[in-house]
Amino acid sequence: MYKKLLMRSLVSFGLLSSLMTFTMAAEEMAAGTVISKSNFDEVKNKLFEGKRVGDMIPERVEWMIRERELTMKIRHSEKIEMDEKYMKATQDGKGKVKFDPATRQASGWTAGMFFDPQDIDINDPYAGDKIIWNLRGPTYGSTMDLANISFVFIDGEDGVERIQRWASMRYYMEGRLDGGPVQEGDGNIMQKTILVATSPQDIKGLGTFSIRYNDASAQKSDDTWAYLKSVRRVRRLTGSAWMDPIGGTVQLYDDWDIWDAVPTKYKSTKLLETRWIFAIAHSPEVSVDLSKKGTPEEFPSVGLEDAPYYYPGKQIEWEPREVFVVEGTPPEGHPYSKKIVYMEKDFPRPYLGEAYDQNGKFWKFMIFQNRPDIGDDGYKAVMPVVGHVIDYKANFSTTWSANMNANPEGVEANDVTLKQLIKLAR
Repeated sequence: MYKKLLMRSLVSFGLLSSLMTFTMAAEEMAAGTVISKSNFDEVKNKLFEGKRVGDMIPERVEWMIRERELTMKIRHSEKIEMDEKYMKATQDGKGKVKFDPATRQASGWTAGMFFDPQDIDINDPYAGDKIIWNLRGPTYGSTMDLANISFVFIDGEDGVERIQRWASMRYYMEGRLDGGPVQEGDGNIMQKTILVATSPQDIKGLGTFSIRYNDASAQKSDDTWAYLKSVRRVRRLTGSAWMDPIGGTVQLYDDWDIWDAVPTKYKSTKLLETRWIFAIAHSPEVSVDLSKKGTPEEFPSVGLEDAPYYYPGKQIEWEPREVFVVEGTPPEGHPYSKKIVYMEKDFPRPYLGEAYDQNGKFWKFMIFQNRPDIGDDGYKAVMPVVGHVIDYKANFSTTWSANMNANPEGVEANDVTLKQLIKLAR
C-alpha cells in the first residue's frame, strides 16, 4: 500500500513538474501578433498574459482560423468598469431577488444584475437561467438607441451584395438608472422595441413594434405588430415572431444581442463552463462613418476588402476575457436545435455565439464587437456596436454596424409605441 501511494505521489509530482516546466519554458506571445492559419500552430502553445494561446480559442474559432480565413490581432486586456449605480443596485438586490426552480422565473429584482456573477456556482443546475436573466436586464443603459443601423449583406465569395438601413429603439420600463423613476408603468411590461427600415426604397417603412411582458406565474408571449407601408396597415404577428429573421437577414430577432430571449422561452439552459477567450471588447468609437457612405470605409470595423469579407477588419483587436459559456435548448418551432453564447463573466455582455440546425449540425457563428461608452447623462456601459452574423451553410453574412450610445437624452416611453412606429414608417 505504501509503495502504491508513493508511486501515485511521484506520478502526480511528475505531472505537476511537467506542467510547471512547460509554463516556465513557454514563450510569451507579443501584443500586436496577428493569429492566422499560417502561424496558428506556431503560436498556439505560447502564452499571453500567462495563459496558453490555444486554450483561449474555442473549437469553432480555431476552425474559422484554419479553414475560413479568420485572423485575430491580439492586444492586452483592459479592465472595464460598469457604472457605479449599476453595480450598487446589484449589491442592493442581494437577498431580495428570488429564483423559483419550478417556474425558472426571477422575482424581487429592481435594477442592476439579477444575480451577482461572483455568487453563481457552476454546479447550480439553474446557473444558466440566472446568467441569462442578468443579460435581459438593461445592460447598456435604460434606452438602446440605434438611429442608424446598417445591415450589410455579404457573400463570402463575391463580397457586398446590398445594404439595408434601419432605425431601432428599445425602451426599458424597469431597471432604469437614468435619474428618473427606476420603474415606469404598472410593472407588467419589461421592455418595448421599435425596428423600422429606412432604405432602400423597396423595404422603406417595413417595421415592427414589440412588447415584452413580465409574468411571474406563466410565460407570456411577446406582443408584436408589423406595419406594412404598401397597404398602410398594422398587422399583429404570432407569439413566435421572436424566432423569425429580421427582415431578409440571416439574423433572428432572438439573435439581436446574440441571445435576446428571457431564459424561460427556452426549454432549458445550462452553464457549460467558465473559461478565457479572445474577444472584441474595445471596438473603435466610430462603427459607421457616414461621411464615406457608399464605400467600404463607411464600415471601418468590417473587413470588406479581404475575402471572405464578413469578418472583423484585420486591424480590429481581440483581447483575453473571462466568460461564462451557456448552452440553450430552444422551444419547438425554433430554427435552432442549440445555441451557445460566450458572455463576459463580470457583467452580462455577449461576445461570441454558435447556432446549430435541427439536425444538430453547426450552422451560424456570431461575433459581436463591443466597446465601453459614456452616455449623455454620464452613465457608463458596454455597448454592442458591430454584429457579424455568419451563415456558414450559405457562406453568407448579414453584418450590422451602428454608432450606439447609452442613455440618449430626451427619450421617453411614448417615443417607443405602435403609434410612433407608424409615424416613422410613413
